[in-house]
Amino acid sequence: MKTKIILAISLCLNLVLALGYFLTDRKRESQAAAPAVPAATSAVSVMVRTNSVGGESSAVRLIDWRMVESEDYRKYISNLKAIGCPEETIRDIIIADVNKLFESRRIERGKTAKRFEYWRTGQQILAGLIDEEKIKEQQDLVKEKRALLKELLGVEPDLKADLVSGAVNPYETMLDFLPPEKQTQLLELEQKYSAKLLGKIKVGSQDAEDLKEARKVQQEKDAELAKLLSPQEKEEFDLRMSPTAMIMRMQLSGFQPTEQEFREIFKLRKSFDDEHSVLGMSSSDKPDQEKRAAAQKILDDQVKTLLGESRFAEYQRVQDYTYQSIAKVAEREGLTTDAAIKVYDMRQAAQESARKLREDTTLTTEQRQAALQAVRAESEKAIVQTLGQSGLDRLKKQPGGMWLRMISPDPKP
Repeated sequence: MKTKIILAISLCLNLVLALGYFLTDRKRESQAAAPAVPAATSAVSVMVRTNSVGGESSAVRLIDWRMVESEDYRKYISNLKAIGCPEETIRDIIIADVNKLFESRRIERGKTAKRFEYWRTGQQILAGLIDEEKIKEQQDLVKEKRALLKELLGVEPDLKADLVSGAVNPYETMLDFLPPEKQTQLLELEQKYSAKLLGKIKVGSQDAEDLKEARKVQQEKDAELAKLLSPQEKEEFDLRMSPTAMIMRMQLSGFQPTEQEFREIFKLRKSFDDEHSVLGMSSSDKPDQEKRAAAQKILDDQVKTLLGESRFAEYQRVQDYTYQSIAKVAEREGLTTDAAIKVYDMRQAAQESARKLREDTTLTTEQRQAALQAVRAESEKAIVQTLGQSGLDRLKKQPGGMWLRMISPDPKP
């Protein structure tokens, strides 16, 4: 469980760090795309000083910018040269204008992208974030922009800026229900509070004070989010970006909840996390652990009522690391999840048999060891019938096969 929590924290923080990279470069791109001169619709005039021959007298003439700017970039460049604009300034103006044009095209294409399915889990969520078709579209836009700038200015644009503009920003994908300006505000807020939270996370176990400090940071962040977002937007944000949602998507890989199931389970787990956990962390103090365990039982009962007996059993199974390991072996062997479930059920039956043997006081030590060895041998035989010999060999090398050694140790060579 601790490994899962660490992975979840790592995923969350890595996402924020990656988004920080996009935010910084999007800001630069935005600044570069801002018009270096008044737009064509502006009535602002530009003062241009002209010197007479010999430089003995000078005159100032006013040029309305609408006389200079043109939708035809070649004519625009020619007009800029005609008023004595330096080559470097012309280059900056044209690059900024072209960047702005292609950024608007990128945003417009993004509006038609497939909706982000926040309820998907495991590899499915990554597939939703990394859309190959969308990446290719953006790369094609970058190539088109580079070709236009090279044709107009005779120089290659900055490669680093092009790499950024051709990349897919996962933050834009996950927050597709919000306008770009709100996405940027939220990302800045995420960076701010991620830095604060990092300062509160201690290496090793957390006590009540550590958890209290981390929860305080989360509450401050939620208060700022409430000011920035409407109640409905806040709910949608939490479903996509909250620690609870992040951990759920990782833990429930293979469960494949429907959107409605995810939303309803999320509400229950978010309430639990707000009270007892931050980023999966829990207090190491015994009274807090007892209180958390009692709350966990209530949460499990609520989810069971929501899903029903059979679906709840599946919900619990996919969160078991041993099952995940068995399922990975079955996948490697080209088998379905039914095979993994069958082996997982064998494990539970074998462990129950082993428990009864250990509690049987009528057996001698030698009899008990022999009986436990027989349980393991029978289990391995059944696994071979389900996963094949190579599947058993894989499983015994995985953490998910440790239960076989827990029933009876490997024979000494």
